[in-house]
Amino acid sequence: MSLRNLRILIAVARKGSFAAAAEQLGLTDSAVSLQMKKMEEEFGATLFERSGRSPRLNASGRQVLERAQEIVALYDGIKAELTPEGMVRGVLALGVVPTVITGPLPPVLRRLRDRYPELNVRLHSALSVELSRLVDEGDLDAALITEPPVAVPEGAEWREYDVEPFFVAAPAGIGAPSVEELFDRFPFVRFDKTAWAGAMVDGQLMARGIHPRDVMELNSIEAALGFVEQGLGISVVPLNRQRVLEAQRRFTLIPFGDPPLVRRVGLYRKSRQPRRMLTDLLLEELSRACGLSRNT
Repeated sequence: MSLRNLRILIAVARKGSFAAAAEQLGLTDSAVSLQMKKMEEEFGATLFERSGRSPRLNASGRQVLERAQEIVALYDGIKAELTPEGMVRGVLALGVVPTVITGPLPPVLRRLRDRYPELNVRLHSALSVELSRLVDEGDLDAALITEPPVAVPEGAEWREYDVEPFFVAAPAGIGAPSVEELFDRFPFVRFDKTAWAGAMVDGQLMARGIHPRDVMELNSIEAALGFVEQGLGISVVPLNRQRVLEAQRRFTLIPFGDPPLVRRVGLYRKSRQPRRMLTDLLLEELSRACGLSRNT
């Protein structure tokens, strides 16, 4: 099987006939017919219904067409990402949850840009559930999201690169009270319950029998920490290593959960897609920056 024959098959499917595909590709009708016959012999299956005026793909043919389109897209994606000198280039449409933007991503993108000047990254920020949907629908090449709470759909994959523990963030200088004492003493600045992180926190609160006094529900960790800093309550937030060091100077931090609750952050993408080389580079750099070895 060759890429040439896969392209012929795709052309036949798009144009609706051997003759129209031959005209598009600059081949003769007999050459197209011969190559499709060879492909059928190689697969040991009939791919076309030839009873009408024009051959039509049957169920087996449609299955081969789907895989052919994936293979050709991957191959063309590699060509698009490599200059003749072997330098990486291209545009990567990347989704990111807000905490990643303020975490390891900026220095990682700077290093990648220094190494590959022709690489461009287009960012879209949203919550994990929205970003995963955009990847599934093909609007994004990949997304940096928290671990999905349900099984990853067939044809997609999620690769971990960091682990973020949850902390109760309280105003600075209040000593070292227990988590239960903090919730008795302060209102709770709640993280959005529809977000995966918010649902994890709610589950832990319920398991520990803690019934907080809510003051506000936000979809931004930075906004929640801003309320805490002003003495308006406490919040439970996930923090990566860099943010923990910064937050310790501004807040009283107490690990949340027993054992401490953590969320895992990773790269979500389709298993077969033409930007895989770019997403592999990004994942490798993020894993290195976060000190997490990943299995490939």
